[in-house]
Amino acid sequence: MRKLIPILMTAFLAAACYEEILIPTEDKDPVLVMNAQMDNLEETHVVNLSRSLLSKVEPFPGARVSVYVNGTLVAEAMKMVEKYPWNRPAYAFKATFKPGDEVRIEATKDAFNASATVRVPPAVAVASVDTSSVRMTYLDDTSDYLQLKVRFKDLPGDSWYGVDHRVSDLWEYLDEEGNVIPEYTAVSNSFGSIETGYDPVISEGSGKTSGSDFAALLSVENTYNCFSDSPIAGKECTLRVMTYPWNVYLNDFRYGLLVPEAMQDDPDPWSILVKLPVRVRRECFFRLRSLDFAQYHYLKALNNLETFGTEMNFLVEPTTLPCNVEGGLGFVGIETVTEFPYARFEREYEPMDT
Repeated sequence: MRKLIPILMTAFLAAACYEEILIPTEDKDPVLVMNAQMDNLEETHVVNLSRSLLSKVEPFPGARVSVYVNGTLVAEAMKMVEKYPWNRPAYAFKATFKPGDEVRIEATKDAFNASATVRVPPAVAVASVDTSSVRMTYLDDTSDYLQLKVRFKDLPGDSWYGVDHRVSDLWEYLDEEGNVIPEYTAVSNSFGSIETGYDPVISEGSGKTSGSDFAALLSVENTYNCFSDSPIAGKECTLRVMTYPWNVYLNDFRYGLLVPEAMQDDPDPWSILVKLPVRVRRECFFRLRSLDFAQYHYLKALNNLETFGTEMNFLVEPTTLPCNVEGGLGFVGIETVTEFPYARFEREYEPMDT
């Protein structure tokens, strides 16, 4: 029997047939690509448009972008090339969204007509955020973290969430008497890195709590900090997330400058600002984001791409990016964000150049 198996395999291979598939290389039938990530807290939103060909992606200027909320036209987007020169043409519009709204975005130009319809997900309330300093070791790395314990109650039905945190800085430049110069104030918002791998709910059982080098090698990095309510359905839950202290605390010394909006056209604002003392007020917010299933699925797909890249890997399945754009490609998502302040700091700094 053992001698018969190679003979049978050879016979099967000899009788096998194959079909040659020719992959077209010429560009034809271009597709409009629409992408946008929005939330309920922002008033200005950005939609990115491009034209996709087989061999390249081209800018798509001159389109008309219309925004409808519950069937009513609320805005038409304006192109923002000057603000996003490195990006594909970005179209900005002002609108406010609330949970339950149906938002429809339409983009048209010549024969191109693409649209996406999204329902704004329900809001989730954060009950409390407790902070503490901890030292954690993962693999061979030991680091100091600021730990946040966040308590909230799961929404009814199937729900999906994401977490991050925002740091808001208000820079108030002062005159010689210590008074604020009103036109010399500036605000910056940054979204610092947050570590969620130690929480079994957010990491969905595959995070850093496993402690295995092999498990860490094969697990998908939850870059976008998204998770489902499967292990906490209908219950009150306490999440455990970390951030580095330097993402939160103000430095002991003054570094850099934040240019006020009133001085954006000044050819040399630095020569003025370095001679002024400044008061910096910082407020830190934990953000719990309510997602719909499509947005959750989209972020999970991005996690796969961030972890494994686009190279051919026989150990993982190919990543499929969800699309909710009719008449084109891309994804439009809206999150409902609840912010909870957990830390405030204030510090005055002397002039950098006296």
